[in-house]
Amino acid sequence: MSARRQRWEIRPAAPAAFVEQLGLHPLLATLLYQRGLHEPATARAFLTADYNTGLHNPFTMRGMADAAGRIAEAIERDELMAVYGDFDVDGITAVALLTQAISAMGGRIRPYIPHRAREGYGLNNLAIGQLAADGVRLLITVDCGISNYAEVAEANRLGLDVIVTDHHHPPTTLPPALTVVNPRQPDCAYPFKGLVGVGIAFKLVQALARYGKRPANLRGRDLLDLVALGTVADMGPLYDENRVLVRAGLIALNESSRPGIQALVAAAGLTPGMIDSGAIAFALAPRLNAAGRLADARRAYELLLTTDRTKADVLAAELNATNRERQSLTRQLQTTAEALVSQHGRADHPLIVIAHPSFNAGVIGLVAARLVETYHRPVVVIEQGEETSRGSARSIPGFSIIDLFDECAELFVRYGGHAAAAGFTIATPQIAILEQRLLALGRQRLSAEQLVPRLLIDAVVPLSDISWELYTALHWLEPFGQGNPQPVLMTPNVTVIDPQPTSDGSHLRMRVRVGDTVLDAIGFHFGRFAEPLRRHSQIDLAYQLEADEWNGQRRLRLLVRDFRRAGQTEMS
Repeated sequence: MSARRQRWEIRPAAPAAFVEQLGLHPLLATLLYQRGLHEPATARAFLTADYNTGLHNPFTMRGMADAAGRIAEAIERDELMAVYGDFDVDGITAVALLTQAISAMGGRIRPYIPHRAREGYGLNNLAIGQLAADGVRLLITVDCGISNYAEVAEANRLGLDVIVTDHHHPPTTLPPALTVVNPRQPDCAYPFKGLVGVGIAFKLVQALARYGKRPANLRGRDLLDLVALGTVADMGPLYDENRVLVRAGLIALNESSRPGIQALVAAAGLTPGMIDSGAIAFALAPRLNAAGRLADARRAYELLLTTDRTKADVLAAELNATNRERQSLTRQLQTTAEALVSQHGRADHPLIVIAHPSFNAGVIGLVAARLVETYHRPVVVIEQGEETSRGSARSIPGFSIIDLFDECAELFVRYGGHAAAAGFTIATPQIAILEQRLLALGRQRLSAEQLVPRLLIDAVVPLSDISWELYTALHWLEPFGQGNPQPVLMTPNVTVIDPQPTSDGSHLRMRVRVGDTVLDAIGFHFGRFAEPLRRHSQIDLAYQLEADEWNGQRRLRLLVRDFRRAGQTEMS
């Protein structure tokens, strides 16, 4: 019996000399070592994540000096600027950040966030033409633009200077912008390539400050709540500079005086002062994203920048309702998607491609992500239109979907993204050709081993070692997220006591015991295993350690990640 068909891999402990040198809890030392921090000094710097010493010089990023110089010039000349972003949380927060900061510097700047359904991702000529007609002379992109060669050329023709700031995979030919700021572009010496769009926007503000353009009544740290929201929502890797920014940003978020943040926290049922990266990922970001998925992302932008709490409460309630609608629609389309996967043996393909007219472009990325969780292979989901169609792709760890798309570039109207996620527009008759090409590439590039999910277990821990001291030691690694996952521990040969499904049957509650130590455990989406666990109560348990608060009492609880029969070494 195994709850999930995945291969357990137990990672080795840190060398004893490293543990002794570091002088911290042995498990914490092992976790740091496993994250590639093999020198005590770098391990301590990771834990400290000092805002004053942990940020890189923005001018080492290619194009940054030219971008900051041109914006400073526009501020001095009172030129009208526009910041053009994406409709996801990263794009929305980046637009809000630059609009707020440049306005506080005395610049004239207006936001532009395209409508997903009417305009699609990235720059479009209709919007560029309208901005030019409105008198905009400098166009700054955030979280988009790197794949918009033709649109940037059109902006140039209309007399606009264009600064592209983006973090997505750069194409072979960069757009003909005044300057391109993207740490992933060739010959960029910036030491950290993992910034998302809002992180690059923040570095641009830092660069402007060094040009003497300091925002009035606004500190750089006052913008970090936006940086934390966008970075976590866009799954930026939470190490190096992102860790520093998000750690400081969470402090800013918990102390935020923005009425919109306060209203959003209240609408999500969260406790002010207790917001962590998980709260962003699972509560705040989905509500902000809902606006761009099903309605108009500008509503989320307005929420972030409004100074009126009454208006903020109205907007937050609106986003709450839109998010519920998004959840319902996602469930409906997931059913359709599962039916399509079951056809033609797609579940056995190394890569899954499905298309249907009923799919909604706003949620196909979510549908793709859930299919990846179920089948553990790259998934492409396409909203099939009459003439053109839009697709979204999600991949598995260690396999770059954007590299595959590069080999199919001539099939797309446009495409972009990064290793884990990508999107595209394609002429509808080309879908079948795309599926054939991707399947052929998948068979060549994906091994059978890659298609078996792995559960990386950081350490084997006796149940008697579970304590508040251990929890506190693990807490030093926060914020958790992409690139810095919450540790997974394993205790062998535990006895399950009284396994019960929750009232709706979805989840599992139980207690586990080894010797005299008994702890509560909960397994989300494990409800169907309650009965089997009554028959086979001796298991090896993989879990994460969390603090559970109920009725004012705080206790340790195990969050089940997987289990198998005690002593089992292979998947059943």
